[in-house]
Amino acid sequence: MPRRHRNAGFSLIELLMVISILGILAALIVPSLSPSLHDQLKTAARVVADDMAYGASLAVAHNSRYRFTFEPLQNRYLLEHNGANSALETLPQTPFRSPSDPPTQHIFDLDEIPQLGSAVRLYRVRTGGASPQTVTDVEFDPLGATTRAEETIVWLTTGSGDGTRYISVRIDPISGLAWVGAFQSTGP
Repeated sequence: MPRRHRNAGFSLIELLMVISILGILAALIVPSLSPSLHDQLKTAARVVADDMAYGASLAVAHNSRYRFTFEPLQNRYLLEHNGANSALETLPQTPFRSPSDPPTQHIFDLDEIPQLGSAVRLYRVRTGGASPQTVTDVEFDPLGATTRAEETIVWLTTGSGDGTRYISVRIDPISGLAWVGAFQSTGP
């Protein structure tokens, strides 16, 4: 009686089971890879705080003034030299600077921060203190302090409706240091 050899492959049932298991695993893993609203805001706030530190460090390093101008409607802010030495108007090249930026400006577009998921928006920029006022800029002097007497607060937001969340970046007027505030469900 001749022997029957079984083919050394997968049956259709085995292949479908493996694909089903991989699909279930992917469904469990993919949601954990997309950032939560908290993570999105925290990441964007850290970027803003780091950019403020960069502007302050330029002011100290060049013994001059550098200004950030905020444009909430365009969801961006711009860095420019604002001191008396015109030789400093051309900003240094950095790996994060877009080739399309003019040489005298560094444009920080929040829509271009990679892997944030839903859009993080520049909500408002205000002064701190008892009677906050809306402002459009923050300027760092040669000591790294801001030229304003009160702190500057940059507000970011994401989400919509009841899911709207906010976070602040606070810039100390004396030290020029920026830090990320608390994640919250109410805006300023």
